[in-house]
Amino acid sequence: MFDIITIGGASRDVFFLTDEGRVINDLAHHQKLIAFEYGSKIIPKKTEFSYGGGGANTAISFAKLGLHTATIMNIGFEGTGSLVVKELEAAQVSCEHITRDKVNHTALSTIVSLPNEDHTMFLYRGSNDFMKVHDWRPIHAGWFYLSSLTGESVSLIPELFAYARAHNIKIAWNPGHEQLVGDCQDLAKYIEDTSILILNKEEACSLVRGMDGDIDLSDIKKILTALAQMTEGIVVVTDGEYGSYVSIDGKQHHEPAHSTKVVETTGAGDAYGSTFVAAVIKGFGNKYAMKLAAENAARVVSFIGAQSGLMTFDELRAKIDGGEPDEN
Repeated sequence: MFDIITIGGASRDVFFLTDEGRVINDLAHHQKLIAFEYGSKIIPKKTEFSYGGGGANTAISFAKLGLHTATIMNIGFEGTGSLVVKELEAAQVSCEHITRDKVNHTALSTIVSLPNEDHTMFLYRGSNDFMKVHDWRPIHAGWFYLSSLTGESVSLIPELFAYARAHNIKIAWNPGHEQLVGDCQDLAKYIEDTSILILNKEEACSLVRGMDGDIDLSDIKKILTALAQMTEGIVVVTDGEYGSYVSIDGKQHHEPAHSTKVVETTGAGDAYGSTFVAAVIKGFGNKYAMKLAAENAARVVSFIGAQSGLMTFDELRAKIDGGEPDEN
């Protein structure tokens, strides 16, 4: 039996780091845009090739944190898919529940980063859109970690929650965009059964707006309260440079973002969510889990790629002053 099984995507990630782009503030639409000269050829200052995807990132993180880990995902049958499997196996992640897709190619992400700015990502989801579990019976775990699902893979959600409920498997869930913009009432019944709900601030606002159009989205305490009313589990909301928030048993906690030199932000949310969940599974208190998670997320963004900076529990605890779990 596995400590945890992740369910989500895997991708080949290509990073282009350049200073040739410009950030434009589009005031009319309240957003920022990245612009490049029309018709130009952009030669990046640096290019990196790595692996990503929520299912793969969190699986490798859990394994590195010492949990017996497997993953459920659909990967292309071509050479890129074989490289993804090799990467997972090298990290001691069991691949026995991975399916290989002979029709759809492994997902591809192209990430463009400008100095001191957030990234823009171009996504080909490929085989990630076609995940299926043909037989749940051989799947045994204490926890599921469900990350963003897309396309036809969304149909796994009711199957997964039903199987988890029948077999006393706890679920940590980071709902994706397609879940958050869907039927709110349908979503609510799954959130109610979620042991740890993990969202970034934008995702949290999208969810509570769908449930209550009158809520003040500038007040994080009200957002946390609204989310906590949807589930008896733990609610985690990350907010980039402003840190992270956790609501449990009517109490709200804040952990500032840990200081680091930001190189590239891909994978920070996966690092935070997986580390927090792993700490809870290992019996650490929630406030200490937040510190560990914030430290791992800070380390990841100091590297290019979602997996390069991930740390072990021993490395994380050595970084955190005090080094002892709290009681809350």
